[in-house]
Amino acid sequence: MKTVLLAGHAPAQNQAWIQELQASGDWRILGPVQSFGAARVLLQRHHPDLLIAELRLIDGTALDMIRLLRVRLHDTSTQVLVVARGEGDLLLLDALQEGADSFYDAADPKADPLAVHANDTLAGGADIAPWIARRLLDHFERRREVASSAVDELISPLALSADEVLLLRLLARGRRLGDIAKSDRVAPRVLSARVRAIYRKMQWDLRAGDLSLLAA
Repeated sequence: MKTVLLAGHAPAQNQAWIQELQASGDWRILGPVQSFGAARVLLQRHHPDLLIAELRLIDGTALDMIRLLRVRLHDTSTQVLVVARGEGDLLLLDALQEGADSFYDAADPKADPLAVHANDTLAGGADIAPWIARRLLDHFERRREVASSAVDELISPLALSADEVLLLRLLARGRRLGDIAKSDRVAPRVLSARVRAIYRKMQWDLRAGDLSLLAA
């Protein structure tokens, strides 16, 4: 049984998501909670497989929960799916930089249901928006330009592969993962896992250099 902690500020929406998750599989649900304070208590008592947190709660943000998990509790096994209300929210990029694994845009009528994103996150996948793909392309292009040598960049575990660069370029133009997967004749999960790998490289690179994509 998969355990999920659900943190959202709207009780009615929380209940709808609970019903959706329960209908999609075998979930043990902690909460739901509406505040960072309540989430902190549960995160200190339990080790859920997945944290689903809205970007903004009544007394804090998803960043507070990610930092609690990754820094204070040293928990790298609980995966984090943040819920945005519009993909252009800069707090979303903050959350991804801090260590969120993926996101769900609740305001996108074309987005898959939350339960699909939850299962994809646990399977190692991640979603991405065009503007985030553009930020990532800019970041890794600057990284390549300041590398001490082409050989250093080529062998660096933080450098993007050719496939990752191509995927980001397509996504930056507004293509969706599902459409790209269909045209490339691969499973969508293959590409969502590639996005997750890109996020990991971004997170490790930013921590190593104490940088931020928001300052770009």
